[in-house]
Amino acid sequence: MGRVLTTEMAGSIIRRVREERSMSRAELARKAGIGARTLYALEVGESENFGLGNYLKLLEILGLSLSVDVDGHTEGIAASTTNTPELPVLELADIWKNPLGGKSHGSK
Repeated sequence: MGRVLTTEMAGSIIRRVREERSMSRAELARKAGIGARTLYALEVGESENFGLGNYLKLLEILGLSLSVDVDGHTEGIAASTTNTPELPVLELADIWKNPLGGKSHGSK
């Protein structure tokens, strides 16, 4: 699995999964207790200071979790206690594929 190195990459994961779950930005923002404009800023990489707590809340709502590489060992940090084995594992290479060709979401 690839590394998330920028806020733009982290935000694009939220957007991609939100869209795959057929959830509107307004709906996800409401469930997370944040503004839709704030969520938009995160999704497009404009929010540098979003906060880990808010990001973990979004992951939980979307049924995702976070793992951290500490000295070459991946440590799982569950964002939700309701994660189930049937949830898909997303590879970063798949997240940033652009079906229309050209630049991927993370490219400028």
